[in-house]
Amino acid sequence: MINIVDAIGTGRLEPHDAFAAVVALGAGGELLKERRPRAAKVLYAMTSVLLVIAGSVAGAQAWSSLFRGATYDWLDLGFGVLIVPYVAITAGQLLARLSRGASKPRVNANTLSE
Repeated sequence: MINIVDAIGTGRLEPHDAFAAVVALGAGGELLKERRPRAAKVLYAMTSVLLVIAGSVAGAQAWSSLFRGATYDWLDLGFGVLIVPYVAITAGQLLARLSRGASKPRVNANTLSE
């Protein structure tokens, strides 16, 4: 809530302002994991998307400041660097899951009843 109030008060949304939403969405996903797995998956997906957007914006701002010779935040720079392997690993997991689903033989319901 403090990040939201701060962003509204300053009139400028910074990438670190998304941290509270990332924590809340992740905690909601954990709480719903047992009772509502589909809702938990949606919350996890929303958390991942928000994390990638915030990390990309923070990283891009820090890298552009670094190349211009201006002051930059090391934390934002590191956050932007860490987003790259996060996206690569997540994309690899998604591709593996999709390829496993496509390679599974489809069983006909009539075959099971015979």
